[in-house]
Amino acid sequence: MDHSNRTSRRNLLAGTALAALAAALPKGAAAAAGGEIIFVQGSNPPSLDAMSTSSQASRNINMNIYETLYGFSEHTAPIPILAETVVVSDDGLTYRFPLRKGVKFHNLKEMTAKDVKASLERYRKVGATSNLLEAVKSIDITGDYEVTLTMHQATPTFLESFCSPRAPAVIIPEEDALAEAGKTSIIGTGPYKYVEYVPDSHVKLTRFAEYSQDTRMPDIDGFGGRKTAYLDTVTFRIMPEPGAQTAALEAGEVHIVEEISVPAGKRMEKNPNIKVYKNMPWAMLTLIMNLDVAPTNNPKFREAVQVALNMEEVMALATAGFYELDHGWQYKGTPYYAGDIGKSYYNQHDVARAKKLLAEAGYKGEEFSILTDSNYTEHNKAAVVIAGNLKAVGINAVINQVDWPTALKIRLQPTGWHGWTLMLGIEPYVGPVALVSTFTGKRPLFVKNDRELDVLYQELVIGKTVAARKVTFAKIQKRLYEFFGIIKLGDTGQMQAARSSVEGYRPFRFPRLYNVRVKA
Repeated sequence: MDHSNRTSRRNLLAGTALAALAAALPKGAAAAAGGEIIFVQGSNPPSLDAMSTSSQASRNINMNIYETLYGFSEHTAPIPILAETVVVSDDGLTYRFPLRKGVKFHNLKEMTAKDVKASLERYRKVGATSNLLEAVKSIDITGDYEVTLTMHQATPTFLESFCSPRAPAVIIPEEDALAEAGKTSIIGTGPYKYVEYVPDSHVKLTRFAEYSQDTRMPDIDGFGGRKTAYLDTVTFRIMPEPGAQTAALEAGEVHIVEEISVPAGKRMEKNPNIKVYKNMPWAMLTLIMNLDVAPTNNPKFREAVQVALNMEEVMALATAGFYELDHGWQYKGTPYYAGDIGKSYYNQHDVARAKKLLAEAGYKGEEFSILTDSNYTEHNKAAVVIAGNLKAVGINAVINQVDWPTALKIRLQPTGWHGWTLMLGIEPYVGPVALVSTFTGKRPLFVKNDRELDVLYQELVIGKTVAARKVTFAKIQKRLYEFFGIIKLGDTGQMQAARSSVEGYRPFRFPRLYNVRVKA
């Protein structure tokens, strides 16, 4: 095992060393449990089977119900959650996960290695990011409370990938593991348990009285840490209309709104009864191409789309001014930011060049259908500006706007769409492996695989050091600006708002509604 792997291993084992210290700290339940909190989001969750969906609307809810073996800390370092730790062999070929004992599922069954193995085997079949386990050769029970993952080859990035919350590898009861995608019992180990889902209305959760709190840390940390369910119930209310969301918040009818408009946020900052939270960058706004149908199966046509777009115009309208222009496929200031690679293609709005490329592509005015949805303002407003930019260069652009769950279904079809507006939120946050994994595998976002990108992804995941992986990621960014399967429009921010009576709420990649209370 090289020095970087030894350091990584020491860091991973450090979590258990803190257990005795953390256990001596006060439990943190300074106020009595009780009451209800209402969290508002704009769309229905397409599924409450956490493994099978990568939707933010689902993740908001699911990460309060389910837990994983490992997850990311506040600063995207892997930390144990349902696992006690992980022991990585010197050759990097085995990952042994001793499990926390006494952890209860919502059906009051104790979690054992059988549940973990069954859950991970199911994830390989139905996981929306199942390629995160491609490196795993076998999943074996090596004790009543221990599982061991054996790799095909040493994969230094495995644990980072495994922690991805995009479509998390949650642990569910063994008896649920044979369920088809979307048909589980919605039973997890988290601080809140499922009660009901009424589409277009709400999802209701209730406090899990038998929750097995992780006492190794004094407080929550990213997706893990010490979670306390203070509230009796948590209701996720579905309200598609942004104006209705802010009106309900200002009237005190709801407690937290997932995303508010920039004008509303500026106005509500002056309201002493409301606290506004700003997150930047939050997501990358993109236009995804369908590489398997004409005219987008032609790289010259896709290049024409890239150079035709005025990114500043798209982002300004889509985000009401809360954005940053950047061509990079990792955020500035992060270890994998690839500098100016691809910048010459970004924000060109070059009409003459786009028309020349269309001529080279043999484009004859075929329809370019832009799939978008009515639930996310950034998506549908971006589609409008994109369509205008493309019509200006002679592309027959039309917009197909549907609701969010329908958009997710349509984009899985091989035909019926050419471009799709989508914010990639969790993937860039997690890092290059998680991001690029969505561009490869059985069903890449742009439908058809790019062979060169697939090879580079494999090179990325086995890179032994950050420096080596950074070199590979630079090649990946270069390739993305060569075949144009996905176009980055810019970085978006997110504004959230909560009633000032809400205590303990800290914005994160999903709403952590444990450790939150509401003042009377």
